[in-house]
Amino acid sequence: MLINSENGVIELEAFNTKLYRGMSLDQLKQTDFYKEKYHKIWDVKTGYFWYYFKSIEITGYQVSFSVCFFGEQLDLIHMNTWESNDAKDWKDWTEEKEMKVFHRNNTFLTQILERPPTQKKKTPYPSCSFNFPWGNVWSVYDPRSASSLMGINWNEEEKTNKK
Repeated sequence: MLINSENGVIELEAFNTKLYRGMSLDQLKQTDFYKEKYHKIWDVKTGYFWYYFKSIEITGYQVSFSVCFFGEQLDLIHMNTWESNDAKDWKDWTEEKEMKVFHRNNTFLTQILERPPTQKKKTPYPSCSFNFPWGNVWSVYDPRSASSLMGINWNEEEKTNKK
């Protein structure tokens, strides 16, 4: 299991690591996942910091993680699947290729969550979400940024309970 359906915690068993809303930066830096897969950081200059990680294999998919900290606490988690034939740059990018990433992300989430999406939308842009009492797991193709992405949203109550 990657995403615990009871609480939204991401469990990276191969690295003995759990990622969750409110996790401290010090806790993250002590994990095997951080020590082995940390790639780079982006300081947004607003109090937010994005940490990017090299992809890992999960149930046959290459999955990359980006985690966003506000100050010292984990605030957002984004994920994406990757294959070698995905666009490498703008010259190689097409909407058709990006939609394949979106559909692959949806298939990946359906497999790891072991259930179909709760909701699918085509407008204002293609998306699907899996709803839980604690929040939701989502996948979207955003034509404005020409990218596909997955992530986790926690309900406000969960945000405060994790701290």
